[in-house]
Amino acid sequence: MADFDIAAGMLEYFFRKEAGGSMILSRPRAIVSVPFGATNTEKLSFYQVASRAGAKSVGFVPELLAAALGCGMRIEEPKGKMIVNIGGGVTEAAVLSFGGVVLANSVRVGGEVFDTAISGFLRRKYGVAIGDVTAEQLKIRIGSVLPGGEELSLEVRGRNMRSCGRPISITVKTSEIMDTLRGPASQIIECIRTTFERTPPELCADIYESGIVLTGGISMLRGIGELIEKRTGIRTLTVKKPLDSVAAGLGVIIEKDDPYGVIESVDR
Repeated sequence: MADFDIAAGMLEYFFRKEAGGSMILSRPRAIVSVPFGATNTEKLSFYQVASRAGAKSVGFVPELLAAALGCGMRIEEPKGKMIVNIGGGVTEAAVLSFGGVVLANSVRVGGEVFDTAISGFLRRKYGVAIGDVTAEQLKIRIGSVLPGGEELSLEVRGRNMRSCGRPISITVKTSEIMDTLRGPASQIIECIRTTFERTPPELCADIYESGIVLTGGISMLRGIGELIEKRTGIRTLTVKKPLDSVAAGLGVIIEKDDPYGVIESVDR
């Protein structure tokens, strides 16, 4: 968690807004999605933030299960299904069956790593320093990991490190940053391949049939699904609203009163 105070303040704001401005008589139950391999220390930090914001109880749900429910996967079925959630800091890949996680794998690669790779490339090639927001815009608007697509360009402003940090504008093309983005993408693909290799044989055929489901912001990066499919040989699908799948899944769990028993409760 990058900033404990800001996270607690943000949650308290939403709690108060939902309660009509007063939380004296209404203290919410908080359901928090966490990475599948989150440690007890990491969970404790989420618990403390939610408690400080005014929650009367806090429950945890594995983020991958929430994402699967949010995109409509029938996790209760005996068939094996694979979901990959590519978030801001971590990519998690998991095989699901019978309403739970059979196995999961993760790598510390996400949107932030792609942004850092773009910033480093521009610094090395042009001697230009750009901010995180600019790097993210380049990734979103012109980024791609597969050749042969549309060649896009974007003019960005930064600081010329070869000229005392003076402001400078440069035009960056898709083809220039493609190889840079393929580096982190390859790490994600290796995470997926490792997960599949560890999957019980009886579930592998199910995954070949149903495909790999992608969620998370980086799943919208041009060519990422096609590259994963090409490297793994498994059909790959990106959900319609990849940024919303985790939140939508938590909504399903709350509205249906945790039908799959995935909430790990931690009461005050």
